[in-house]
Amino acid sequence: GGIGKTTLARLLYNDAVIKKHFQLRVWIYVSVNFDEIKLTHDFLECLYGDRFENIEDLNKLQQFIEDAVKSKRLLLVMDDIWEDHHTSRWDTFLAPLRRTQVKGNRILVTTRKFSVVKMTGAKDSLKLDGLMEGDFWCLFKECAFENGKQLPKLVYIGRQIAKKLNGYPLAAKTVGTLLRRKLDTEHWMRVLDSDEWKHQQGNEDIIPALRISYNHLPFPLQRCFSYCALFPE
Repeated sequence: GGIGKTTLARLLYNDAVIKKHFQLRVWIYVSVNFDEIKLTHDFLECLYGDRFENIEDLNKLQQFIEDAVKSKRLLLVMDDIWEDHHTSRWDTFLAPLRRTQVKGNRILVTTRKFSVVKMTGAKDSLKLDGLMEGDFWCLFKECAFENGKQLPKLVYIGRQIAKKLNGYPLAAKTVGTLLRRKLDTEHWMRVLDSDEWKHQQGNEDIIPALRISYNHLPFPLQRCFSYCALFPE
């Protein structure tokens, strides 16, 4: 994660041309568990609020969806799908959408797994790569330097740190914000020389960057993170 899939999808979802073209727009956050009943509830909640929250009969819920979309053009965004082996659940969830009377409906899926793309049978796919070095540095310095004003003594260190982030916008924001707290050489060198970088597994791994930021949080905030980890996603 952290490459900008959700951000790009959100920009598309909120685009004025898209809003005009689609009479209905629905955004569902999926994550690890693909539960067709929960996702159906989420779909209806996006349209009607909590009106149907006490109904658990999937057939009834899907009838409400079918009635809602049968004569309106729909854009459905399903954000961050992980499960790639439940084709039957995918088909079940989409059943009411396949009975629509309108052509031109679209489903946009974001995922970090190409196997999910295959499961959905997507006609088109777009793989996002990290930002180019020059573009990434422009983003990183805006996050790391106050008002984007670069301090010469920190620019060299900052560029070395930026190279470790592999063009990931989330990593730029996370580490850049950490560096911004103390615009001094000692603090920036501690980040550059952190042992966490030794655990980086490939160019798509931003966990070391997130862990470094976590390690510099005040202890009470670290405990808050640990506490939140007790709850299911």
